[in-house]
Amino acid sequence: MSKKIGIVSEGVSDFWVLRHIITRYLKDQDVWILPLNPKQSKTGKQEGPGGWGLVMKYIEDKEKKLIVEAQKEDFEYIVIQIDTDVCEEYGVKHDLTDIGSFWENIRENLSNRLPEEFDKSKLIFAICIDEIECWLIPFVDTNKKNCVNTNHCVNMVNKGIKGKDLFIDADNKNSDGAKSAYDYILKQKKKTDELKECSEFNFGFKRFIEQLEIV
Repeated sequence: MSKKIGIVSEGVSDFWVLRHIITRYLKDQDVWILPLNPKQSKTGKQEGPGGWGLVMKYIEDKEKKLIVEAQKEDFEYIVIQIDTDVCEEYGVKHDLTDIGSFWENIRENLSNRLPEEFDKSKLIFAICIDEIECWLIPFVDTNKKNCVNTNHCVNMVNKGIKGKDLFIDADNKNSDGAKSAYDYILKQKKKTDELKECSEFNFGFKRFIEQLEIV
């Protein structure tokens, strides 16, 4: 029996990354992954704006849109993705001195925004410290010092694919050019053990993989 997983993310590029990780990590299971928010066109284009603010708006919607769509599609799990680079704008102090507590504070912030009747056992948190591209550095770079970086990660990833005629524009991650770059990067790590190894460099990535292991 297939597992249906819905993803609430900041943008379609985040969805691409999460879909790859989930399908590859759970390759022995029949997993069906759909975007909940933002929506995508039939060609995979993002429909409408994205960003952390719309993640919050979607999960705390007064009409309980998340519950309605989760029931309609009969999702077994819901992934909620958010970057932490601007976490103070949504009420969490940016403090990496105790990264475990920092991750937990973000998780609690998100969880508390959900309707009380939502089944929180369905949740998988993709809390990206400080953005999802930080997870991708070890996909294209073998320097361990670079792989633990959490600042300007798009630039670090672009350095890793320099010479491949590929580029991620930090201001337009959903472009066709960016899609080609993400596709190339993600293809570098397809095996479960490779993804687990990459996750060891970023606490948010590691916690995401730990949740997938429970699945």
